Amino acid sequence: MKNRRRSRRGFTLIEILLVLTIIGMLAGVTIFAIGGIGKRARVDTTKAILETVANALDTYQLHVGHYPSEEEGNLDALRVRPAFDTDQLADKWSGPYLKKAPVDAWSNPLSYEIRVATTTDSTEPPYRLWSNGPDLMSDTEDDINYWSEDESGTF
Repeated sequence: MKNRRRSRRGFTLIEILLVLTIIGMLAGVTIFAIGGIGKRARVDTTKAILETVANALDTYQLHVGHYPSEEEGNLDALRVRPAFDTDQLADKWSGPYLKKAPVDAWSNPLSYEIRVATTTDSTEPPYRLWSNGPDLMSDTEDDINYWSEDESGTF
C-alpha cells in the first residue's frame, strides 16, 4: 500500500473569508474613529484662524483708530488699503495685516460685523467674528464664535 499523505498547501475559503471579515471590521472602527478626529481638527483650526484675524483687527484698530467698517470693506480692509475719507487715515494704515482673505477650515469666508456696545464695561470685543461651522449654515449651534466662550468649548 501506498501511504498517501495529503499536503496542505493553501488556505480554505472559510479561512480567507474569516480574515477578510476581521480586516473589514477593523477598517470600519478605524474610519469611525478618524472621522471624529478630523471634525475636531477643523474646529480647532478655525479657532486658530479666528484668533489670527482678531489679532489683525486689533492691530488695524491701533494703527487707524477704529475697526474696519462696512464702507471700508470689512475684513478686506485688512488686506487692501481702503479708500479712507482723509489722507491722514490713509497714512495711518500700515497693512496688509493679512496676506489672503480669511476663510475657515471648510474654505468658507469668515463673517464679521461691528457691534454696538451695550455697556462701557463689556469684556467682549466691539465686533463679532465667526465661522458658520461644520454645517455651513449661519446662526446654528455649531457656529464657531470668537467673541465669547460657551460650555461647548467653541469661541
